[in-house]
Amino acid sequence: MGEDPHIDSIADESVILVRPSTLQGVLKLPPSKSHAMRWLTLASMDNSPTKIGMWEIGEDVQALIDCLEKMGIEWDGKVMKGGELKDPNAILDCKNSGTAMRFLIAQCATCSFPLVLDGDSSLRARSSLQLVNSLDIEYTKEDPNQEYPLRLNGPFNAEKVEIDLSKTSQFHSALLLMAPRTEGFELVTYGDAVSRNHSALTWELCKLTGATIPGKPWIVSCPDVEIPADASMMAFAKLAGLEVENEPQESDLIGHYLDKNEIRDSNDLISPMAAWLALGDGGRITGASHAAYKESNRITKTVELLSKFDIKSTAEIDGITIPGGQIPKVPEGVVETHDDHRLQMTAILLASISGGKIRSSNLHNVAWPSFLEQLIACGLQVEIQP
Repeated sequence: MGEDPHIDSIADESVILVRPSTLQGVLKLPPSKSHAMRWLTLASMDNSPTKIGMWEIGEDVQALIDCLEKMGIEWDGKVMKGGELKDPNAILDCKNSGTAMRFLIAQCATCSFPLVLDGDSSLRARSSLQLVNSLDIEYTKEDPNQEYPLRLNGPFNAEKVEIDLSKTSQFHSALLLMAPRTEGFELVTYGDAVSRNHSALTWELCKLTGATIPGKPWIVSCPDVEIPADASMMAFAKLAGLEVENEPQESDLIGHYLDKNEIRDSNDLISPMAAWLALGDGGRITGASHAAYKESNRITKTVELLSKFDIKSTAEIDGITIPGGQIPKVPEGVVETHDDHRLQMTAILLASISGGKIRSSNLHNVAWPSFLEQLIACGLQVEIQP
């Protein structure tokens, strides 16, 4: 490796001072991370150019693109040309993106040269060893107290891979996407699957590029694509009380239904959903036990965040119970967001009612770079404090 395998991870300690605001206007949702990262991974295996349309690119998607480029995949901002992965002679920095990390672990496992993957402080706490162990390749954790940096020594040559689906769908998707770079393998799944629509999306896109059987390699042929709007971000528009100009089609929702409190297939909704239930009629969010394994433990950290606004809620093993009819109050001190963009975005919108200081002014860039800019255009009064 040509670099020190430890990437400095500097937390965003800036603060957003949000004043009570009246929001009016229309939001434009960002492109779907889920669709974009799957199409980019597939396009990286297509020797022909693939146009991938995205009106803005968040940091998670950019992290995947940067890593693929380091391994010789071509990208000009609109078109990707894939091919064989090359030794980057550098660390692959996934930053805050668990999806990028899991997809790249599977891709890198097929290489005959060692690779080191790393991420920020939040990602370093999120284990991928279940996926790595399922691949039956040699690996080394550079720091025994953190999950990354992680050194992989392929190549993968297992005939059978078994994976548990009960905590995340990302491992399953990563395995589905790696098959074109392998000789083929039997893929066996077990456990009570979560985020099932994300696994289904992965396989549907694989089939659109030529796949027939999970684990069986195929010659990838990608169509040109326009990435649809991110359905999970509709939750923030609802919390803000704003309309959107690019509402997702039913076929692009990936299980993100705003009228259902059972979120086994959409745990990304838990923080904004808990907030709007508190402001409205209340309710019980269920099916979200796997939310504990995201950028933060989104069950306990959502309850903690709500309490800062004097909003009562109770953490349950699989979700949150929230009484309705509550009004947020100005938090004492700075509301911490734990390197989790969905907590930060929820906190900003609650503070638009009560006022408040929110940690990390840039976290939303992970998924929705123009989020704060659009809210300001809709009347949000903010001041960034370094």
